[in-house]
Amino acid sequence: MSKKVVIIGGEGNGGVVASCIEDNRNRFGDTEWEVIGFINDFETEVDGYPVIGKLADIPKLLAETDYYFSWAIHLVGRSVKTMEMFNEVNIPDERLATIIHKSAFIGSKTEIGPGCMVMAGSYVGPLTKLGKCTFIMANCSIGHNVTTGPLCHCSVGTIMTGYSSLGVCADMAIGAACLAYVKVGDYAMVGARALATKDVPEKEIHVGTPAKLLKRVRED
Repeated sequence: MSKKVVIIGGEGNGGVVASCIEDNRNRFGDTEWEVIGFINDFETEVDGYPVIGKLADIPKLLAETDYYFSWAIHLVGRSVKTMEMFNEVNIPDERLATIIHKSAFIGSKTEIGPGCMVMAGSYVGPLTKLGKCTFIMANCSIGHNVTTGPLCHCSVGTIMTGYSSLGVCADMAIGAACLAYVKVGDYAMVGARALATKDVPEKEIHVGTPAKLLKRVRED
């Protein structure tokens, strides 16, 4: 029997989660997950799925159902707020859905935290550790011995070289890359197509090649 999952978010990241599950079911016969609907404070329907509640309804759903949850809210440039929202709903690890597309490569001795999603065509190298609810979008290359904190987001085409790392709720934007041993700090971001050749301090957004400070993330 499929496990029922509720996606928290909208048509952006949330739609990606739903399409990952749908493709696994339709092309690969993987029926582990079934999307029941979405949690969204503003819409009544997302990508054809019903919205079954708001963020404030999550505690009731946790208590009264056996649903699993996929956290798909990620506020670009406002990662501090993303973490605050996630902590407020307080979903137990055992109720977080870990979703991996069947075309993704997962290396040996890799640790995938609860609630993570790895999308189609992505490579996650051996001895890598993905923190809770980290999203690896399509066609990413996450090298060996990489570590991420919780709620990190690697957008399409991200490249992380071996031994690099992301802190808490850190971002790699579309096509961003970081060299070996580079550390992207808590709530920090490497911008689109940027190349991080040195550490990115916490709560800073770095852009360009080589990546340099653009501004700090918003904390409201």
